[in-house]
Amino acid sequence: MRVLFPAAAIMLAALGFVAVVADEDHDEDEQVEKLMERTHEGRRSPYGQLRQIVEGPGAPWPVIEQVVQGFGPMCRALVESKNDDIKGSADGYVDAVKELAEAVRRRDAKGVRAGFDSLKQSCGDCHFKGGVGGELDD
Repeated sequence: MRVLFPAAAIMLAALGFVAVVADEDHDEDEQVEKLMERTHEGRRSPYGQLRQIVEGPGAPWPVIEQVVQGFGPMCRALVESKNDDIKGSADGYVDAVKELAEAVRRRDAKGVRAGFDSLKQSCGDCHFKGGVGGELDD
């Protein structure tokens, strides 16, 4: 019995460690999800504001620049994610935001519209064409 107890304790400790790692990954996934909502949902989100700018009469360049900068935290969270599926799904999104930032730098309204189209496409590619492990539901 004494021989089994240390082995059981080691096994439980290992399982506990695995559970802690899994919880940390889950916490990170929740943080990415919260940031995703904050960045994309609602008309006051960076995505909502950019959509209004692109579909409406436009806005002054400093306003557009500030809105596009609002996508930076989301890009960083995706690229720095410890979840390989999330990180692996980030390329299209990050490239679209870079395209937007470059268009804003050039003061290119058509480029901003094209960048927004690329951003929408990256969202669709991830959420509707497989996404993170093909598990995104919307």
